[in-house]
Amino acid sequence: MYKQENVLIQGETTIAATITTPDQERSSFPAIVLIGGTGGLDRDGNGTGFKSNLYKDLAEWLTIQGFITLRYDKRGIGKSGGNRHSVGLTGLVDDVSAVVRYLKSHDHVSQDVLLLGHSEGCIVATLAAERESVSGLILLSGAGVALKTSMQEQAHALLDVVKRTKGIKGKLLRFSLNEKSVVGKQQKLFERVTATDQDTMRIQLMKFPAKWLREHLAHTDVSLRERLVQLNIPTLALTGDRDVQTDVEHLDELAALHVEHIEVQKIKDMDHMLKHFDGEMSILDVKKQYRSQLSEPLHPELQHQLHEWLKRHDWAS
Repeated sequence: MYKQENVLIQGETTIAATITTPDQERSSFPAIVLIGGTGGLDRDGNGTGFKSNLYKDLAEWLTIQGFITLRYDKRGIGKSGGNRHSVGLTGLVDDVSAVVRYLKSHDHVSQDVLLLGHSEGCIVATLAAERESVSGLILLSGAGVALKTSMQEQAHALLDVVKRTKGIKGKLLRFSLNEKSVVGKQQKLFERVTATDQDTMRIQLMKFPAKWLREHLAHTDVSLRERLVQLNIPTLALTGDRDVQTDVEHLDELAALHVEHIEVQKIKDMDHMLKHFDGEMSILDVKKQYRSQLSEPLHPELQHQLHEWLKRHDWAS
């Protein structure tokens, strides 16, 4: 059904990637670059003690639809070079630019290269599309939402769950997780990274990517939505209504712009990891929830909406 090849791409640093090509008798195919979210997950969507294969599954599904896909390890992760702590948002965008240029010179890639971002990858994809000419954007679980917004909303969601937790567990949680220790601490973090020009800093003895957060704080929901409007390329924004990391209601803000090239879809019973979930939403239990779903397939409605959108734009048959 497809062929797979590991490659090294030279950008500001070495980018280790996997290219998946349809096993079909055609000379060229449209291509999709997969851009992952925050944290230390590799090109497949896996990390220490967490093997979701989210991006691997997504890449292989897209390849079956007739696309060359490229997924890559972010800087300092897996087999890519660089330092994951010192790279900023701009550096992450630089790497996508290098990947797009690589694909445009690839013998089997047609003139169409699309970017698919998941979570933080939505922001990276939006900024990269301003630099490199791409044919379209697919933004999963984070379209037009700044990192600061997501962090603040997650902090308030955590406090809300803590307030509603009953019994001894609730009392213990409220002792350690309160407005000051969660929201106040987060605000101090924003102030600290803004007050320095260092790439990294120590937060409770741990190295923290100050440059990365500082560069993210320069972007707002409004500025990201404005960029999506100005890009004027086909854009598909999907978020699940069971996503505790990105509020699905942000899609309404995109839809309210009434821009023809931006299509918005809410997926019923889909969580942040693009899987089916119809249980109680709790940011306290989200890691446990994700681990329980590791072997589950991509949400069927997500697959359907992706395929229909790609078909409407004549990229898929």
